[in-house]
Formats: sequence, structure tokens, C-alpha cells
Amino acid sequence: MRAHIVAALLVIGLSHAAPAYAHSKTQSVTPASGSILPSSPEEIVVTFNETARMTSAVVVSDGARDRKLEITPSGSAQSFTIQSPELGEGRNEIEWKALSKDGHVVSGSIIIVIDPGAEAVTAGEASGDHEHNGH
Repeated sequence: MRAHIVAALLVIGLSHAAPAYAHSKTQSVTPASGSILPSSPEEIVVTFNETARMTSAVVVSDGARDRKLEITPSGSAQSFTIQSPELGEGRNEIEWKALSKDGHVVSGSIIIVIDPGAEAVTAGEASGDHEHNGH
């Protein structure tokens, strides 16, 4: 009898569990993370699989001060543009954070190498971008 009560309570509890929400994920980054370019791109576009709010994008360089980048639009959207990132020669890492539709913070980084003597080599669209879901 006791086992039946416990089983019934378990079924009732599971049927009322809160639904699981998926966090926003990057769908594409252009130019893709891992790209080698002869000069800084005119813009970097980050597109998510659903509406999000990108809250920050910062260029992190060894030995240099972190530099905050301007993101448009400033509100909720699926695609965000970083205009004129002015990336310097060598390896550039852009760390970004966004607020997912479900309220969780998601973050990632984009690596772009600027080599004035190189021909443009673009990595696979979304595969090179490094993403982390914060809880």
C-alpha cells in the first residue's frame, strides 16, 4: 500500500515539474571564429537561434587593455552587429555575453587573427565559435 502511495505522489510530482527551457545558442558568426584575415573586418555579425539580448562584447589582448565594443541593436534581437571592431595585428579574442530568452546568461568567444600578408581564410560558419552557458 505504501509503495502505491509513493508511486502516485512521484507521478503527480513529475507531471507538475517546470518545463525545461533551452538557452540561446549562436547560430552563426561572420566572419567565423578561427578566421585569418589580412585586415580587420568592417563588422562582426553574431546570430542566435532565438531572440536574446547581447549585453557585452570585449576585445581581450595579451599585454593590452581590454576594449569594449559597441553592439547594435541594444535591445532584444536574433542578430547583432559589432561595427568597426578595429582589430589589431595578431590574435584577437572577442569575449561576448548575452541574456537568453529564458533569463540565463550565455557567453562565448570569437577568435580572429589579423595577418596583413595573408589571404583571407575563413573557418566554418558556426563551428569555430566557442560558447559557454552560465548558470
